[in-house]
Amino acid sequence: MSERIANCMTRRHKGLTCLSLPDFPVWHGFFARTGGRSTEPYHSFNTAWLTEDDQASANRETLFRTMGIDHQPIRILNPCHGERIVFMEDAEWQTQKRDVLIRTDAAFTHTPGTYLIFSTADCIPGLITDASASFAGLVHLGWRNVVDDFTEKVIASLGTRYHQSPSSLRVAIGPMIGACCYVFTEPEQADDPFWKPFLRKQGEGQYAIDLASAFKAQLMGCGVLREHILEAGICTGCRNDLFFSCYKEGYRSGRFPVLMGLKLQM
Repeated sequence: MSERIANCMTRRHKGLTCLSLPDFPVWHGFFARTGGRSTEPYHSFNTAWLTEDDQASANRETLFRTMGIDHQPIRILNPCHGERIVFMEDAEWQTQKRDVLIRTDAAFTHTPGTYLIFSTADCIPGLITDASASFAGLVHLGWRNVVDDFTEKVIASLGTRYHQSPSSLRVAIGPMIGACCYVFTEPEQADDPFWKPFLRKQGEGQYAIDLASAFKAQLMGCGVLREHILEAGICTGCRNDLFFSCYKEGYRSGRFPVLMGLKLQM
């Protein structure tokens, strides 16, 4: 049984709710906040690596087991709004099947049967591959590493390491905070020329910040084709019932998992 929410198809797996973009060529899932063990303020499917929630690890294992990848090689990204990019090689997967990539905001794999995961709330979850699904990559962006040109660094590194031209890339943007909810009074972005096209005045010194449009503009500025960018179209603030939102709940809240991998052909 499946249903459509915005641009995503929704499926339920033994209590977990997984949303995905049907036209994206690599297996992936954005998992809702329900179906886990965590109690308030992390209720209930919090999978963050750094957290005071003692059930987060059990929730991650539930996710891996439910999706049938608990015995597959997995890397857990611990993002920090920085610039570290990791390219996993075949030998590294064979040496250590499960590991954490500390302070890493982008990771890529071209090894079949391997998976990447990070947990987020409001920030941009970007998924990147090509038309033939020859590799899979996760990218985590908040407004700080957006303005620090992290997008350009990721696209350039894909050209260097995987010999991918920007026009060959396929990008998906998962559930994230939308300009409809991401509103601040006199934000520091208001004085930054970069953000001017992506700020909407709301009156009384308030501005709505359009993170998604800033990311898409950077992608297209690098040469990624607009028709190759897919969006979930789900605001984590509007759908706080489905996804965690730091903006709505405060920093001490849960983080929902974004999972992506190169499934083995059966």
